[in-house]
Amino acid sequence: MMPNRTERPAAPGRGGAAGAGPRRGPGGAPGAGAGAGGGGGAPVGGGFGKGGRGRGGTAGAFGKGGAGRGKQRKSKRAKRQELEQMSAPSLGGVSVPRGDGGTVVRLRRGSSITDFAEKIDANPAALVTVLFHLGEMATATQSLDEATFEVLGDELGYKIQVVSPEDEERELLENFDIDLDAELDAEGDAQLEARPPVVTVMGHVDHGKTRLLDAIRKSNVVAGEHGGITQHIGAYQIDHEHEGDNRAITFIDTPGHEAFTAMRARGAKVTDIAVLVVAADDGVMPQTVEALNHAQAAGVPIVVAVNKIDKEGANPDKVKGQLTEYGLVPEEYGGDTMFVHVSALRGEGIDELLEAVLLTADAALDMRANPNKDARGIAIEANLDKGRGAVATVLVQSGTLTVGDTIVAGIAHGRVRAMFNEDGENVSEAGPSRPVQVLGLSTVPRAGDTFLVTSDERTARQIAEKREAADRNAALAKRRKRVSLEDFDQAVAEGKVDTLNLILKGDVSGAVEALEDSLLKIDVGEGVALRVIHRGVGAITQNDVNLATVDNAIIIGFNVRPAERVAELADREGVDLRFYSVIYAAIDDIELALKGMLKPEYEEAQLGTAEIREVFRSSKFGNIAGSIVRSGVIRRNSKARLIRDGVVVGDNLTVESLRRFKDDATEVRTDFECGIGLGSFNDVKEGDIVETYEMREKPRV
Repeated sequence: MMPNRTERPAAPGRGGAAGAGPRRGPGGAPGAGAGAGGGGGAPVGGGFGKGGRGRGGTAGAFGKGGAGRGKQRKSKRAKRQELEQMSAPSLGGVSVPRGDGGTVVRLRRGSSITDFAEKIDANPAALVTVLFHLGEMATATQSLDEATFEVLGDELGYKIQVVSPEDEERELLENFDIDLDAELDAEGDAQLEARPPVVTVMGHVDHGKTRLLDAIRKSNVVAGEHGGITQHIGAYQIDHEHEGDNRAITFIDTPGHEAFTAMRARGAKVTDIAVLVVAADDGVMPQTVEALNHAQAAGVPIVVAVNKIDKEGANPDKVKGQLTEYGLVPEEYGGDTMFVHVSALRGEGIDELLEAVLLTADAALDMRANPNKDARGIAIEANLDKGRGAVATVLVQSGTLTVGDTIVAGIAHGRVRAMFNEDGENVSEAGPSRPVQVLGLSTVPRAGDTFLVTSDERTARQIAEKREAADRNAALAKRRKRVSLEDFDQAVAEGKVDTLNLILKGDVSGAVEALEDSLLKIDVGEGVALRVIHRGVGAITQNDVNLATVDNAIIIGFNVRPAERVAELADREGVDLRFYSVIYAAIDDIELALKGMLKPEYEEAQLGTAEIREVFRSSKFGNIAGSIVRSGVIRRNSKARLIRDGVVVGDNLTVESLRRFKDDATEVRTDFECGIGLGSFNDVKEGDIVETYEMREKPRV
């Protein structure tokens, strides 16, 4: 046996020292192992390999790589995905599935790119990239508005359809095998029974709404049987003797059009009849007109209660004449509106008022409902009680609610543990038009939330969770812009609207009346109508925005501005605010919008505000306002106005000079100090606010 040959140390390669470990080369000589690093050493009998391992198994002397493998093979899945991406249409450098231009994709309010991607079987990251190339940045889980989805859908060949809140609610309930339409159709005439009318009392402040409600409750013919009213639950029911029978009437005990509009904004149609209270000694006041417009916009029959007829100076005929101008013509004048003279203080005329309510209900309304089914209705008001938890006053609209039923009201759910009437007594069931106080809900619902009875508590909880998620997504998404003057003709062409609703607010009543008369004389043509749903004097208020939200109206301000935080609310709700100082400009815009010829307009865009801290007198430059920028940016040569205690004292000014210390500045940003010169305008004082703005062209959508 031959002795082992002594191995010589391997020469170091370029990439590092030779590795250890015997390995046979093609000639049988043992070679050095793979080089650790860039290349291995050259052993005796070893070859010069290309990789970390020599071709014959030896280490390469000048190896290019380490001990790794060569080029890896792709898996079959990776090859298939690569082939699909190559064959799919590419947009913005990514591959996305395309539609044929007519494919309809239905999305819920506040949907995200991920929701859209699931509908079209696409990668959310690819859609984010496409949206970025379209000029919009968004994350895959961010809620988007309808306009953004429409742009994305047009680019990909899909027609986006955002589900309305009503359809969204219907589809949500259908997922739980609750079909509202089928149940409504199943209610034949044989199953419908008479129900009491639901009445809301509205009117101007201090005209006696609350006192009238108290007088009505005291007149209840059965109140003595159970000791009178013991607690306030937001609604109550009385019995009134009518044509030999005791007829029930339900009153919503939240007087005022604010609560009425808030419930309408939630999509709830609660009221059957509105009682408009007008003081005989005071006449028609601004809030009277506001309440009247709210009731007329809702299409609710109106009964007028002329209150305080016992006061000195009362003139009921004057009230009738004033209301005739607003479309409420008394029966004695040939109209169809019932006027009743009452004195809430003395209790006079209460029976006549209740008679008028019942006669109006019988003549104008179909007051029937099916009591033999699961209850449905509206939450009128709710609060959190320390001892009893969430307490909600609900009005049953159809069916019968019983103790032990599992209900869901908005985002609240639970089992009815107890029910109380307006007298504080326990009741076991409540039929149509019956208000009751309910205990047992998981949280406090909102006024106007609908409630329904479900088969089990698990279903109620799931519906509540789905509603809460939908509301949260809708809140995160930008609100859909409601109809505006620019897109009115397009909305008419698409069949979305056929009436332009307007709310007019001005500084004096004469200007508002002149503007309304001029607008109503516009020849709008066939298929389109113009309607003024409210007019008033003073600043634009939150109630105006709420009414515009419900009735899809445009607010026109003539020499007035919005009250505090109202502009933010209007922007959040997508309500179009228009401001004019010349009556003909408003008339021209409305006429052009109705005829579909409205040109792009210029709108004011606020740049920034600065508070004046000190005024420096200069014989050369005039008064210089030493200021600190409170918001936005102050730019030289921009338009400006000076505001003192909320009143504009200087408008259409120009920032002619702007300095930071001794240096001229082009612009100064928030929280920095500066000197502002307004040219020849020198009426500046400490504490004034300089507001800068620019006019930007607003293109048609």
